[in-house]
Amino acid sequence: MPNSDFTKRPTDEELEAFERKTLTVLKALAAIAPDPSRLLWVPGNHDPLTLFPGEAKGEQQQPRSSINSEELLSGNLHGKVVEIAPELMIGGWGGCVEALEDGKQVWVPYPYPEAQVKDKLKALESVLEKDLKTNGDNPDSNSSSSSSSSLILMTHSGPDLSSTAQVTGVDPNSLHKPGLRSHIINSGSASLSRLLSSPMIQKSCILSMHGHTHQGMGLARVGGIPVLNPGSILHTGSYSLVTLHRKKQAASKTDNSKKHKEGDSNKSVHVKKGPWYVADIRTLFLERNADD
Repeated sequence: MPNSDFTKRPTDEELEAFERKTLTVLKALAAIAPDPSRLLWVPGNHDPLTLFPGEAKGEQQQPRSSINSEELLSGNLHGKVVEIAPELMIGGWGGCVEALEDGKQVWVPYPYPEAQVKDKLKALESVLEKDLKTNGDNPDSNSSSSSSSSLILMTHSGPDLSSTAQVTGVDPNSLHKPGLRSHIINSGSASLSRLLSSPMIQKSCILSMHGHTHQGMGLARVGGIPVLNPGSILHTGSYSLVTLHRKKQAASKTDNSKKHKEGDSNKSVHVKKGPWYVADIRTLFLERNADD
């Protein structure tokens, strides 16, 4: 969390204030979630270091406020992969890299610059490789009937190959203000693009979603992976609802018993569940005052 001048580490008071704001947001989201225990999130570039496990040093390793750290961090996906349904994984990565306009830095990275993200992502990639590996090392893993897991990737910054991580308008926080920038601001991460470009992720990832770049709100693709930026409730007044379905693959198996040979037409039908897929994406806008 940068402070007001973006050059110094935040004070204890600033950390406590942002931790309390974080808890307020999480409690509000939990109140509308059908199952609050399934509320998952990643920290952004204005969140305290205590939300980036292993990054806070010394006294900053614990929240400054009286907030219970387990309650504060329980849904934090940064650097983690969890299973949210059978053979459906979600992996997370928080923070942002530096944003560039015409080759010059215009927004600061937090807490990692791009040069560090490549190495930092290796641990997450190792977990993804393990969890996404086809069950039993099936040699037919390229088949559509493979039982490998599907993946959703949730990050704060987007991949730099996606238009959803680019600012083309004159106001980074507005979808409607007329005009184009002389040079595009690219706030995406090249390391995330490399991750999405790997054969393993191209095969398994059914959706990559991110925030951070308010004016980049929309849907794009990196290879075969849809990339969703729902925008910002505060700045663009938008959010997205994603519906996932799972394919069913039925295979009839004939009963070769004596009873069947004598004319019984009974068959056993085994329905094998296939991969998950995105069935619907809807982006909605909040009603706002004319002055907003």
